[in-house]
Amino acid sequence: MGVLEEVLLGRDEVEAIRLKNLIGLSQEEAASQMGVSQPTFHRLLLSAHQKLTDAVVNGKAMRIEGGNVTSVEGSTGPCRWKQGWGCRTKPGARVVFEDNNLPQEGEKTMRIAITSVDGTLEEKVDERFGRARKIILYDMETKEYTVIDNSVNLNAAQGAGIQTAQNVIRSGANAVISGHFGPKAVQVIRMAGLDIYSATNMSVKEAVEGFEKGKLEKLSGADVESHW
Repeated sequence: MGVLEEVLLGRDEVEAIRLKNLIGLSQEEAASQMGVSQPTFHRLLLSAHQKLTDAVVNGKAMRIEGGNVTSVEGSTGPCRWKQGWGCRTKPGARVVFEDNNLPQEGEKTMRIAITSVDGTLEEKVDERFGRARKIILYDMETKEYTVIDNSVNLNAAQGAGIQTAQNVIRSGANAVISGHFGPKAVQVIRMAGLDIYSATNMSVKEAVEGFEKGKLEKLSGADVESHW
């Protein structure tokens, strides 16, 4: 074991795969039980699956520790020693999972992911979701944004839509804006609980303004076939 490379699996990731894969809860039920949003639960599940695969395929050791959890003290059970004197409580009797992506009370947080041709607000929205060069993660409150490089999927033989959808989910976005969405990408995005909007023939800045004013078309499913 001492010579093996380690994969670190957080306790929150373990709980996600326990609820979904072992107990068989739906994503909505599992997210509710953990006290997190569905997008956050989906990110935990996706991360856990990737780490498990890495450990199995590449022969790595797995360490389970850490994660985004809060231990709450609770009783260890009945204690009959001197009518309860000296009986202790221990942390970990119950675990509360925190969701850093949920807004705090009185706080509004909305982050949108927009596919972009070159990663600027002035250039056009990249209308091919799966093969978009860049993804802009825009904070509607602070008006600040970060750019995610998605060029690795530009020339992918297959699975570009799914991989781009996973990049969006990992970013922590609440909604996605692009020109057109294929069925596989939509399936992944919808499972994570994100809303999907269409923006064609406009700049990223215009798409953000359209979203803010409620003028963008909200999609309920794919609007193009696979490999469009």
